[in-house]
Amino acid sequence: MTVEELRGRHVELLRNRRVVDHLDAVPRVADTGHRYHTWTQVAAEPLPTRVARLADVRVRPAAYRHGHLHDLQRTLDALLPEVLHLARAAGWTVTTPVLAGVFPTGTLDGLCVPVPGRGVLVLVNSALPDLAGAVLKIMTGALPNYGTPPLLTAEQASYTLAEALNAYLYGNGAVEARPLPELSGQRSALVGLMLRRATQFVIAHEVGHVLAGHLVNSRRWTDPNTPVGVLDAQSVGWSREHEADRIAAMVMLHSLDDLSPRELDVHEPCLVAALLLVPFLHEITDRFADELGLAVPFAGSHPPPVRRIQSLVEHLAERVRTPRALDLAADVATWLEDQVTDVREWFRLVDEVLI
Repeated sequence: MTVEELRGRHVELLRNRRVVDHLDAVPRVADTGHRYHTWTQVAAEPLPTRVARLADVRVRPAAYRHGHLHDLQRTLDALLPEVLHLARAAGWTVTTPVLAGVFPTGTLDGLCVPVPGRGVLVLVNSALPDLAGAVLKIMTGALPNYGTPPLLTAEQASYTLAEALNAYLYGNGAVEARPLPELSGQRSALVGLMLRRATQFVIAHEVGHVLAGHLVNSRRWTDPNTPVGVLDAQSVGWSREHEADRIAAMVMLHSLDDLSPRELDVHEPCLVAALLLVPFLHEITDRFADELGLAVPFAGSHPPPVRRIQSLVEHLAERVRTPRALDLAADVATWLEDQVTDVREWFRLVDEVLI
């Protein structure tokens, strides 16, 4: 058996540990009655109907849909080789077999699960791309920066954001918020690019642990509060989490090396905002989880999101090459913060219904 054949066998054994690969590959059926078809339809129902929909997610979270999980898995299967290629281009070669698997971890991040004698399985929260994609869509539809007139009013934006956060917090990684209409032009391009880059960063962070040898000295972390019950992962300590963020950021920034100055002006702010998007969302969801009395799985295994954001911003500020590289990220953070009060009011209305 050659080295490549042995490596292939290890990957095959890792694949046998992924949940999705043991689910029927049922084609995803479009639920046309569940989505908004036009922007004027968004949050246009009577107030009691909108509040009832939020409440329904809390009391009757949906079952996992095989087709949707397979869609998410295909995305990870496409992005992992890209991340490994970017790491090699930046001077890091991953020699350990690594495979990414979509899984409802209950936290907006990935988790490393070493499989002795086989490699490392990276579990990526199934709700992460759903929430990140929805938030990006709402933001670009609500702000005039991305096209005028905006596609969403302030009330529509706050309600759809409440839908997305409610689905994440109570949906066990299975519930998508009611899908918004498709975007076009600049809005569509920006959402697609940032979602792809944000997901790459999550994978690159976990690959960073492998590259830095963190898992050799990691300790087993067991949490019973995940959406699927007791789940094991590896805890490496906060300093190493920051190091993995820095490695992932350097890997991603190297992907811009061959761009012209004009291209860099366009792409670097999008990349920086994408790198910070998941920590931003992590901070918001953790805040709401605390207010709602919800458990956050593996909460202590990573630094507090605010500290993680600060560390990553300081690291990026020393390495970006365009004057406005951090501006888009600041806009995202400001917009999210501005929505908190209105989202909190939607959640208060749901609490009143459920009392």
